[in-house]
Amino acid sequence: MKYWYKIHKWTSLICAIFLLIMCASALPLIFGREITAFNQVSIPMASEASLVDLTKVSVGKQAETVLERYPGYNVRSVYLDHERHTNGFSIRSQDKGYEYARLDLNTGQFIDRSNKQVRYEVIPKFLEFAYRMHVDMYLGSFGRNLFGAMCGLSVVALISGIWLYAPFMKNISFGTIRSSHRRIYWMDWHKLLGIVTLSWAILLSLSGFIFIFAGPIHNAWNESIRKEFLVEYQGKPFPAQRISIDEAMEVTQAAVPDGRITGIELPQEDGKMRWHYTVRTQGVGFAAHFNKPVWVDASTGKVTAVIQQPWYIQTLSMANPVHFSNHDTLPLKILWFITDALTCIMIITGIYAWFVKSKPNPSNAVNKKQAKVIPPVRQSSRQIWLLPVVIIVITLFGFIAPLAGEGWNTISAVALAIPLVLTGYYWLRS
Repeated sequence: MKYWYKIHKWTSLICAIFLLIMCASALPLIFGREITAFNQVSIPMASEASLVDLTKVSVGKQAETVLERYPGYNVRSVYLDHERHTNGFSIRSQDKGYEYARLDLNTGQFIDRSNKQVRYEVIPKFLEFAYRMHVDMYLGSFGRNLFGAMCGLSVVALISGIWLYAPFMKNISFGTIRSSHRRIYWMDWHKLLGIVTLSWAILLSLSGFIFIFAGPIHNAWNESIRKEFLVEYQGKPFPAQRISIDEAMEVTQAAVPDGRITGIELPQEDGKMRWHYTVRTQGVGFAAHFNKPVWVDASTGKVTAVIQQPWYIQTLSMANPVHFSNHDTLPLKILWFITDALTCIMIITGIYAWFVKSKPNPSNAVNKKQAKVIPPVRQSSRQIWLLPVVIIVITLFGFIAPLAGEGWNTISAVALAIPLVLTGYYWLRS
């Protein structure tokens, strides 16, 4: 008990402020897309004819259109966003450097950031500020690594808090908030909100930690795969004659018929993949979160390899969608916002409970009345853990379910709402 208390106390105190910054800055980012859409002045839609013409044009032809607009550039990679119906093209010029062009498949127009008109200039600046505070606090790689370490430390603080929950709940029922002492009052709120947000906070903290520090593992695995499959290409010159982007996509689709192409990296003379198109594909459901690269020989058009990620790389790859891609609908975003706000309050109550003195509130009459209303109740381990386990499991399900596909979004929203409703009910009843 004392051992876990010390672990929880010091890990919580060290990471509390940083975790509060990350959670508070995430609040506007949850609705970032909606805020941006509200702030953007509407642009007239393209005619129906141009829409039809563009959707019939292949990706290779679209790339040619981009190069006509940017003479002297070469296409390095293509990004296919099937949800937003846009194709992005990363292009490079020896003299002018890099540019990024996006085609909107819904309007048949180029999307130019410079041409975007906004209602309030302060809104994009505020969102940029929130993003930087959430990612690195304007401290660059040091701030990013610091936040990653704090995410890992917060996982330890949250797990150690679980061990302390039962001893502190032996004499009070779930949802009880006592006001006889200020410290007890804030600690009761801290425990209640800690249970409500536990699954959410652990998964986000753990995924943030992995997302920041898993890069070297990914890079080492990618390098080992390149050495294994490309040993016979070493020393070969850069191919002068290459198949087109469209041909590379056709070959890939034939090799992975159940996959959806999300990106193409073209062979570059100064790159590591000098002889191949690297075509990224994804599956459906949970498989949509795993990349399956296909290497297509740029000279012959034959598939050199379909890269299958090992289990540990797939596990690490889940950190990205767990942290970003499971709250795309408005009901889920509202529930995420509420849970995030409750996490902020949970952190604040923990900090305040630590620093406030354990002395009675000024109104002794209220304290005595409260003591009569909420008498001590001896609870068994089953009574202590029944509701918390239900809340933790349902929240965990609601958090993970959207990763299986859009069909799970409604079920996920219901699952995430149930713990909030249960908590409110038992708090009001107590």
